[in-house]
Amino acid sequence: MAFSVAALELGCRFIGIEAPRLYRTDSDRGWTLKSNVRTHWSQEGSAPVRTNSQGYRDSEWALAKEPGVLRIAVLGDSFTEALQVPLEQTWVNQLPTAMAAVPGCRLLQGFPKGAETLNFGVGGYGTGQSWLTWQKDAQRFQPQVVLHAVYFENDLRDNIESERGSGSSPTFSLHQGTLSRSDAFRSSPDYRFRQSWAGQLSDWVLGWSRLAQLINQLKNLRNARAGEECDTDGCTFFPLGPDGTKLYGPDPEDLPESWEILRSILRQWNKESKNRGSRLVVTSVTTPPQLWPNRQERDQKVKDQQLDWFKPETQLAGLLKADGIPYLPLAQELQQQADEQGLIAHGFAGQKPGPGYGHWNREGHKAAATVLARKLCSLDLPLING
Repeated sequence: MAFSVAALELGCRFIGIEAPRLYRTDSDRGWTLKSNVRTHWSQEGSAPVRTNSQGYRDSEWALAKEPGVLRIAVLGDSFTEALQVPLEQTWVNQLPTAMAAVPGCRLLQGFPKGAETLNFGVGGYGTGQSWLTWQKDAQRFQPQVVLHAVYFENDLRDNIESERGSGSSPTFSLHQGTLSRSDAFRSSPDYRFRQSWAGQLSDWVLGWSRLAQLINQLKNLRNARAGEECDTDGCTFFPLGPDGTKLYGPDPEDLPESWEILRSILRQWNKESKNRGSRLVVTSVTTPPQLWPNRQERDQKVKDQQLDWFKPETQLAGLLKADGIPYLPLAQELQQQADEQGLIAHGFAGQKPGPGYGHWNREGHKAAATVLARKLCSLDLPLING
């Protein structure tokens, strides 16, 4: 038995299997990326992945800002982390070049060396966890702009215990208008196991053994694809998530608690950013149904279920305008590109569930960076150079 396991381990090493665990527990946010990890991501898309010494999917950063450079800290979930494409193809990485290509970019006035982006995105994060990441890490780098990317399909419910539960991350609630945070996840069985000697041993084994990494990767692939309505020819279901009818439907009272908590988090974050000499700007990434490649099917859903694909953007715009927070949505422009130019921004050909589903592909990242750069460049924000 031991000989067989050793042979399998050597075989995995010989053929180059390397898939260490990317995430670790974090007492403030529930989890975060490990530092200095190298692997290849293939669960969706395909890309080499490397985390820096700070524990984020980006190149190394200098703590001190370079004079003449606009520093933008970017926070968000897996659309910002962007494991599905190579680092140079992510929208965050492309943003400085896209901004430099905008004639007369207002935001870059006074910054002759252009912009730089620091990517603090972590997969699975809600807005509350991104806010905590700003407090714990991002603010130390003194960015002039703090750019937070919202993903409506889960960010609204990820912040509250009644939707996400208390077992994996901090949650938030409102009591008479006061925002409260619960760290009940620290008492959950899963978190306590990961912190125990047995959990630490398991983590070490997954960090050292290529055979264990292969088994874990196969398990993750199976879990990721469980429940997909797909056959050998691909997937055919319309990608309307669990909150789809609430997000896009006609009832104005849907998800009221989620919206109020999101607004309270962003309002507090905005105050903290200003106190640190930064300006908070919010954008929102697109969802698969908003850019579904089959326009006829997408329009039929609108007709049958009285949906408005831009309802969440409209709702968030109203809340942020009242609080003086700039908001730069992307959905309308990217949907127009999908309809007029055939842009397929979500999903990956040759992989289930396929084009139209899941995260942004290379084309989606490029289109998002281009549209967002134009919108950022139109902002007139008082920024400090230095």
